[in-house]
Amino acid sequence: MPSSYPLSIPTPDGPVPAVVHLPNRTPAPVVVCCHGLLSYKDSSKFVTIGEKYCSAGMVVVRFDFSGCGESKTVQRESVLFSRLRDLHSVLDYVQRQLWANGTTGLLGSSLGGYLSLLTAASNQHRIQAVVCWATPFDLSGIKLALSESDELKQFFPPGFQLGGPENLRDLPPIPRVLVIHGQQDETVPWHDAVAIYRQVAEPKELCLMQTADHRLLDPHWRKMAMNLSLEWFREQGLGDGV
Repeated sequence: MPSSYPLSIPTPDGPVPAVVHLPNRTPAPVVVCCHGLLSYKDSSKFVTIGEKYCSAGMVVVRFDFSGCGESKTVQRESVLFSRLRDLHSVLDYVQRQLWANGTTGLLGSSLGGYLSLLTAASNQHRIQAVVCWATPFDLSGIKLALSESDELKQFFPPGFQLGGPENLRDLPPIPRVLVIHGQQDETVPWHDAVAIYRQVAEPKELCLMQTADHRLLDPHWRKMAMNLSLEWFREQGLGDGV
């Protein structure tokens, strides 16, 4: 039967906690899940993704960015710098493991999708496909909130900056990207999904969910997003179709 177990993945600033879901047969393609600004690896959607995609024959890795969830590692320099370094460290680790077959996809929610796109475009790691849920094209709202939101002031060190890039206007036209967004998203306007879709290269797909919110809390929309994402990864070369 598929199994899961905790990991501690090293980064330059300290370890990040993670969970790996292993299918019955390895080595296998790997999907790395990237959570949003204030989220964490153990949110219900990422736990379900881990179980579902693992049953479909993929390895799934979900992790806490520095300062999030179970992570005790202090975030350094800026939000984007710290989290991009975390993600690259996770990919370094994952792609050395015997259970990984060298084919890797990224699934990111909100800011996690933004980071996934930047990472795929960097060419530091070979990323076969990207899926973005409720992902911003422009981070000006987050930049403002870092200085004005009492909630964020409690979460981040004093004076902590967003870093760059603050938008995706210079993102190279990377291929094999699925963009999913709710049209009732109260946090990131759904028009950002259209801007991302226009920026990336074929093959690409855009799915707008008419009544879905930012977190896809409606079980109908969440299930649809998970199924569409799984099918996208399969079409782009991950999974064995079981």
